Amino acid sequence: MARRTVNPLDIMDECVQLALGGRGATKTNPIVGSIVVKDGEVIGRGFHEEYGSAHAEVNALNEAGELARGADLYVTLEPCSHQGKTPPCTDRIIQSGIKRVFVGVVDPNPVNAGKGLEKLMEAGLEVFLGYREELCAAVIEDFTKLTLTGKPYFTLKTASTLDGKLATRTGESKWITGSPARAYVHYLRSVSDAVLVGVNTVIADDPALTVRDHIFDAEEPFKIVMDPSGRLPLGCRLLNETPEKLVYVTSPEGGKISEAVIDKGGTVLRPGMDGRYINMDALAEGLVKLGIMNVLIEGGGETAGAFFDSKLIDRGNFFIALKVMGGRDAVTCIGGEGISSVADAYPMIDPEIKRFGEDLLVHGRFTDYRKYVLDLTEKLRNRCSREL
Repeated sequence: MARRTVNPLDIMDECVQLALGGRGATKTNPIVGSIVVKDGEVIGRGFHEEYGSAHAEVNALNEAGELARGADLYVTLEPCSHQGKTPPCTDRIIQSGIKRVFVGVVDPNPVNAGKGLEKLMEAGLEVFLGYREELCAAVIEDFTKLTLTGKPYFTLKTASTLDGKLATRTGESKWITGSPARAYVHYLRSVSDAVLVGVNTVIADDPALTVRDHIFDAEEPFKIVMDPSGRLPLGCRLLNETPEKLVYVTSPEGGKISEAVIDKGGTVLRPGMDGRYINMDALAEGLVKLGIMNVLIEGGGETAGAFFDSKLIDRGNFFIALKVMGGRDAVTCIGGEGISSVADAYPMIDPEIKRFGEDLLVHGRFTDYRKYVLDLTEKLRNRCSREL
């Protein structure tokens, strides 16, 4: 009977979908998906479910059990070869009796880059590298940025009118977009380590910044408030409903608000000032120390502008309500210092447009960390097996 075959690209597509199941739960680790295939049949699936737990390959092998001997293993990211929170995945793969390993892309972490592949091949396994590279590199852009720069991955979310207004001249902002768009924002929160707003948003809206009704099975994100002038209302919901999740970012002087945050179990960061505003690079480093790799910036215009001015925005989600509010004093979508020349504007990379009810979403990247991983994968491809 002829052996049933599978298309490695199709299996890797499914691995990527599995990997996405870990979004929002792996903290400073990458999301990874893995599948074990034997005689053309999937016998094990797994993904990295949460920080500190078993990696994707181990979960897939555990599901496959003894049937893994002589089988093929597919994984979106090069298996780790070093001891971290868990033992090296390469050791587990070798011990399982797996015959061939198909890897999406190389690990950008220099501690492991290429070493996992070499360890598997030295043990006599066939290793094939480079499957759905664009997809596999895209789902770990946050991890790649953290590895290369030591900073979190910042995603901006705004909701504005056609003329770029976040609120009317009187400050009214509820609701610019409809319920489908707002539901998607809760999904974005659920896959983020933290949600960030400026103190003006807290004063104006008193948001909770929670994931609504826990409709997405994810841990509540941290809530970061930028408040260089010490104006956070002591009666706000963030300080009184989920204080243990509050990260209060303020000037070095601190004060009674900082004391209140600490007393209630929150965290205070004092990254220092850079002119009139918070030192954004120091803030980024402080967030990583808290285990925060993905930050969703929700407001307001001045806060968004400060991150653009600091060249820290990596991805944008611009919800646009198909209406016009007007008003020279209405709040605009992006504030800050801005640029002096049109040539210096921030171009969106690979933009896409979707519709949510009556609203549009324009989303895309402002940075591209895929290239580093793709170049590294291409560089190491020739070290691996070439023919199936």
